[in-house]
Amino acid sequence: MKPKKVAIVAEWMTSRGGAEKVVLSLLEIFPQADIFTTVYNKELFPELKSKKVKTSFLQHIPYLNKHHQYLFPLMPWAIGSLNLDGYDLIISSSSAFGKGIRKPQGAIHVCYCHTPMRYVWQPEIDDRLIKQPFGNWIITELKRWDLKSNKNVNFFVSNSSYTRQRIKDSYDRDAEVIYPPACPVRDIQSNGVDSSKKRKDFYFAISRLIPYKKIDLAIKACNELQRKLIVAGIGPEFENLKKLAGPTVLIAGRIDESEKSRLFQEAKALIFPAEEDFGIVPVEAMSSGCPVVAFKHGGTSETIIDGKTGVLFEEQSVDSLKRAILKAEKTEVKSIELKEQAKKFSKVEFIKKFKKFVERI
Repeated sequence: MKPKKVAIVAEWMTSRGGAEKVVLSLLEIFPQADIFTTVYNKELFPELKSKKVKTSFLQHIPYLNKHHQYLFPLMPWAIGSLNLDGYDLIISSSSAFGKGIRKPQGAIHVCYCHTPMRYVWQPEIDDRLIKQPFGNWIITELKRWDLKSNKNVNFFVSNSSYTRQRIKDSYDRDAEVIYPPACPVRDIQSNGVDSSKKRKDFYFAISRLIPYKKIDLAIKACNELQRKLIVAGIGPEFENLKKLAGPTVLIAGRIDESEKSRLFQEAKALIFPAEEDFGIVPVEAMSSGCPVVAFKHGGTSETIIDGKTGVLFEEQSVDSLKRAILKAEKTEVKSIELKEQAKKFSKVEFIKKFKKFVERI
């Protein structure tokens, strides 16, 4: 039986990232679905011009409606205020508040979980809340809310086996693993030409510049090894990282998609020091034929083949990363093998597996 009326719930749509890729791919499966979100910046999503996007009361707050981070304390109320009456299938894309919708009686709610709230369940990794005034109290209250909101979820889908285990540890719930649409399928040439031979003499890192992404490790390692590094991204750590950068390191700030693609195609390797639940950036790099030097724990242990599509390092330390960079410089990686690995995490694979999952449930 096919669902008659489908709602896709996004926590917020004020930037374009992995969660938004999931939402847009879900719309390819359910083109007649309506979208619900707390706040929406329509200028960033021209492809949704003809879609019905329903927002919460936060949308009507001037300026803040494009900066969801300032509306954090209101998010539980905002997501709960969305009226989903009449929908029989609800799919939420959630890393914090998305699964907290009010589910109508008789509806099925599938939560595609990018992570249980990291700053609540793993404050030792993401400490943005615990450092705030009354941080421990906020974390306790959010844990209570987060666990209560699970009652609205019929089925969890996780973006990796690592996240599935975290869902089990945090919520005592099982989840189906369906890798996210990390990249489009690219044509893979089999003419024997290895594009890795044409790469230039610099490393690349791209990320939101926040503490748990550990971009400072990449900078320190390249400073000490005197290796060229280009860092792209913006965030609260931007100025601190600029001060940390030595003469071989460029902090480039925000870049567009074409520049990102060029840097993936030219860099000697991507450096990815963060512990992520999945980690789309390393897959994007591989799809461009770019090897990856990454922290071994989290989603990268499922996407990177150590010694074949990159090098994984054991500890989030400068010395461990330096050893990995030196090892990568002696490791032969073929572009065609990188692209074949990236295909496992393509949008085509995501759509195929998510369709089968929905049919089954």
